[in-house]
Amino acid sequence: MNKARIEAFTDAILAILVTIMVLEFHVPKTADWQSLVKENGVYFIAYVIAFADVSVSWYNHHYLLALAERINKAVYWSNMLWMFTLSLIPFAVAFISEHPANSTPAIFYLAVNIAWALSYLNLSQQIARANNSDIAKKIQLMPIYSYLHSSWLAVYPLAFVILFFWPPIVIVMGAIEIIIAAFKSNNPEIDFK
Repeated sequence: MNKARIEAFTDAILAILVTIMVLEFHVPKTADWQSLVKENGVYFIAYVIAFADVSVSWYNHHYLLALAERINKAVYWSNMLWMFTLSLIPFAVAFISEHPANSTPAIFYLAVNIAWALSYLNLSQQIARANNSDIAKKIQLMPIYSYLHSSWLAVYPLAFVILFFWPPIVIVMGAIEIIIAAFKSNNPEIDFK
């Protein structure tokens, strides 16, 4: 399978996803700052979080595919699963923005985040299997790969308990994850094309 085709398809899907996210903004009924904040303020925060999440995810995905020399059917389907879980993140964040005091949207967001993490790990492993051992080692050196294998994920069960008392904990946790993933430097041993 041609790697460029899977990269182009993924880029197109993510571009559409971001476009749909921005179309969820509504023009305020009056032309003042108060209406703008009142009608779009909560969604704007959700949009920023979802946009950052998609951006960081895309960067790491691009980095991962830059390492790959061979793409097979397992990589293709793993990539599709990863895109599916990523496409749910903006909806999950918007769901929380509509019902910030309710635990159901928070549980959904947490489940989507876990599904995204597992699908990214699966995609990483499928690319490693489809390629040589040097590429597999480079994938394991990626910051996002080591992060997803770190003890940070032990926070998820704690967040699940806390969200019944304070549902926004999942958004706070998600924002921290985005910051860590965005600013953790890439390994200099990996060539980024």
